[in-house]
Amino acid sequence: MARTGSRALLDALRENGTEHIFGIPGTLTLPFYDALIDFPIEAVVTRHEQGAGFAADAYAKVSGRTGVIFTVPGPGGTNLATPLQSAFEDAVPIVAITAALADPMRDKSAIHDVDMENALRACVKTVLVPDSVAGIPPAVDAAFKWAAAGRQGPVQVVVKSNLLRAEEERVLRAPEFPLPGDPPAPDEAGLDKAAEALLAAKRPVIYAGFGAVAAGCGREIQLLASRLGAPVVTSIKGRGILSEKDPLNFGVATFEGCEDMLSEADVCLAVGTGFGQFATQYYRIPIPENLIQIDIDPSRLGRNYPARQEILSDALSAMTGLLKRFETIDDRPPGEGHFRVRTSKSVYAERLRAYMDRPAAPPFDGLFVMKTIRDAFSPDTIFISDSSHTQSWLMEQALEIYRPRSVLLSEAYQSMGYAVPAAYGAKLGAPERPVCVIVGDGSFVMACGELAAAVSLGVDLTYVIFNDGHYGALRHSQKHVYGERYIGVELNSPDFAALAASFGAKGRRVGSGGELAEALSAARAGGGVHVIDCPMDKDALSSRWQRTMKTFTADPGSSEKATN
Repeated sequence: MARTGSRALLDALRENGTEHIFGIPGTLTLPFYDALIDFPIEAVVTRHEQGAGFAADAYAKVSGRTGVIFTVPGPGGTNLATPLQSAFEDAVPIVAITAALADPMRDKSAIHDVDMENALRACVKTVLVPDSVAGIPPAVDAAFKWAAAGRQGPVQVVVKSNLLRAEEERVLRAPEFPLPGDPPAPDEAGLDKAAEALLAAKRPVIYAGFGAVAAGCGREIQLLASRLGAPVVTSIKGRGILSEKDPLNFGVATFEGCEDMLSEADVCLAVGTGFGQFATQYYRIPIPENLIQIDIDPSRLGRNYPARQEILSDALSAMTGLLKRFETIDDRPPGEGHFRVRTSKSVYAERLRAYMDRPAAPPFDGLFVMKTIRDAFSPDTIFISDSSHTQSWLMEQALEIYRPRSVLLSEAYQSMGYAVPAAYGAKLGAPERPVCVIVGDGSFVMACGELAAAVSLGVDLTYVIFNDGHYGALRHSQKHVYGERYIGVELNSPDFAALAASFGAKGRRVGSGGELAEALSAARAGGGVHVIDCPMDKDALSSRWQRTMKTFTADPGSSEKATN
């Protein structure tokens, strides 16, 4: 008997390394799920397709592999618009397989009738539509190639529901789909020029983004930094490409003293970063004019900061090429940049020790909670946040990061509802690593149904809810920019501990600093999903938000850029 379209689809996914498929079964996709019962791929049943998209996003960010989603036609497919656009902006490889109605059922007001071939086209790199069972495997193969090629991102495959039951046709030649071109090789003359500029620099600095993490060139960046005597600054998602205990690593650009160092630098080598709005303090981080930018996407070169030299290449090839030009050069002695790194870290550490020695009681300041979280968890922990005020706390120096792929968020798209499903996606992508979510009360409620999926998976997860009773980021904007005129920011939140228990998780509301440490210790020990309700000071600001508010009040027009 010839294999069905469902089996052809599963075989193709397996051949491309798929371990998990995120989604929700539906009437029109039951043939696929029936075939999946006897197949060595795990069906991760989420509670909303948006949750499936965010879980696949986190799985891919943590594992470096491609996340896979499968949805019903219509609402199941269109519910992916937000997570796919987020993945597109953050360069996350995802293959989203969306079923569609069979042609005879189109334009008849049938259930789930949506033009799935075009509904998500703006959110993905490309859309592939097989018109036969024989076309499904080559479409899936092409989708995985597209997702991983160039600047990574999501790809959609549309499979009409009738093909899931149909048997594979005998064909003389399998259908073909367009494939991405080969990645651009770095221009050798350009690398020569970049090496000359870096050698001549007295105060060079390296700025590494998630593109450098995705390319796996942390070692190359560390070696080049040693050769140049250059400190390394990272974007938010680039954190951990060098351990933040490394004397070369200054940390993110919003760490105290980093802006001064960037202002004084005479050359900046930027590797795999687009200098996005959130990461650059609304484009106000002082990136040096003598900017050498490496990126695999030509549209990102010089886009937000003018680059004196643009190198179109994947990060690893370009960094390998640059290192070859420094093979005969000894490591430079620590320079002024290193002095700034050491001074900044020692001053901050002393200040943090003094701060943590003070008694802490609810409602807590975020800095105290972040330091307590860092002390409770192992160096390889993955930290996740939503687009909210809590996201800014992940950029605090108190939360040191030691490994790449350790900070997950919807950075460019700034989507709320990300963190709750992203947690179990990350855990499936790296089962050996602890996962801790820092999420606002508003964001948690937006996606709390996914707690049921997390519990059903039987994984160990920790959710720390920053409960201040408000949409915190919006409230801060209204307080500091709009003269304390508040509207639409006060929340009527549930009893989070009771809510967690109703889902089968372990819930606890903490009433002191000691109870917070105890709750985190219990969560770190495992035993399923832990939800810690942490009462927070609604007026406390992270250092990043303090700078943001200064930006808004100095330039009221900037308030239009605020995120929630």
